[in-house]
Amino acid sequence: MNDVQQASAYFWIPLIGAYVAALLGWMALVRWRPGLWPAERATRSDRPWLDFALVFVAASGILGIGALHRQGWLLPQPPGPLGTVLWNLNVLLIYSPILVIVLARRQGLETLYLSPRRWPIKFGVGSALGLLGVAVFFVARGQAPTLVAWGRDVVDPARLAKYFLPVFLEGVALAFVFVRLRWAMGLGPALVIPALLFALAHVPNSLAEGRSAGYIATFLILNSGLVVLILYVVQRSRDVLWLGMVHYMMDVAIEAF
Repeated sequence: MNDVQQASAYFWIPLIGAYVAALLGWMALVRWRPGLWPAERATRSDRPWLDFALVFVAASGILGIGALHRQGWLLPQPPGPLGTVLWNLNVLLIYSPILVIVLARRQGLETLYLSPRRWPIKFGVGSALGLLGVAVFFVARGQAPTLVAWGRDVVDPARLAKYFLPVFLEGVALAFVFVRLRWAMGLGPALVIPALLFALAHVPNSLAEGRSAGYIATFLILNSGLVVLILYVVQRSRDVLWLGMVHYMMDVAIEAF
């Protein structure tokens, strides 16, 4: 783990503050200019529990293809531009079970909160909110001058070509799971279950680091609360493009790559 991502309040509080700023920024924007954001239609399922079960099928497929990729059994990745293209094709292959299931169920991309309609607005809003979040992160850490170096990194073509697609598809996968949870169980469980699972997944690391019970409890509350807020805002926007921009820009800031 690098220096930026040290498991401490110096990292987590600015990170949470950054995402909260971006999310509240989206809510403020659509309240101020309600006609700006495209109103995507709500989706329904004729067999919600089947779609919920298919989430596990998709997860198994993604994990299986990912394992093949780690063993070097997918497309080769030679050095240079061709290797970058093949890397991205491999990423698409890894996440392809989601698209296969959506097509097999004759569902639209809106069931992934993914629609090309008015995409320049979504892209622009996501970029602006990502910049807001990154600024909050660095200012909270007392590292405002770091914004200059971050600005160079975030538009670096090699970094964009290699890392944007995986980060973006993580958001698509999250939307795939959330939408089907909501179809089967309603909004409340769809918000809370992924948030708790995400927070609990970090507990073993905290225990291994010898963290106190108070620290772990605080971390669980903050982490799960942040994921609930992210999911709530995303389901209101019914879009993952703008969130993908925020996610990528924040990942560059925290040196996740």
